[in-house]
Amino acid sequence: MRLMTTPSLAVVNRDELINRMMGSIPMAERLLKRFVETASQDIELLESTVRLGDQQAIASLAHRHKGTARTIAAPRVAECAAKLEACTSTNSTADLLGILDELRKFHNEVRLVQQAGLVNPTQDVTISPDVEASL
Repeated sequence: MRLMTTPSLAVVNRDELINRMMGSIPMAERLLKRFVETASQDIELLESTVRLGDQQAIASLAHRHKGTARTIAAPRVAECAAKLEACTSTNSTADLLGILDELRKFHNEVRLVQQAGLVNPTQDVTISPDVEASL
């Protein structure tokens, strides 16, 4: 797997995340690790609420996930969660499950960033298009 650095496509904005953690790289890495550890549970819970058709719960969970993604400076994850939240009452179950699949891909990218670490002081880490296509 090849990682590239392309700030315009950043999955996680390294500098923003570290600034939010008062300059502490270890704290930022712990927060990112915690997000990765809980992401699959969050997706499973979202998927079950989508399948149950509980619009209020879907919107609430998506809103919470959007906030968490913003906290870790993961704008693509936050945008996808916002899309899920906004589409809750107007889209079909299949459409919502499609958005969840997109969210899973972004979570995978965040996991790769977390595994690479936040030690590179000059650029954000993003996933190359060939890796993204394989997710």
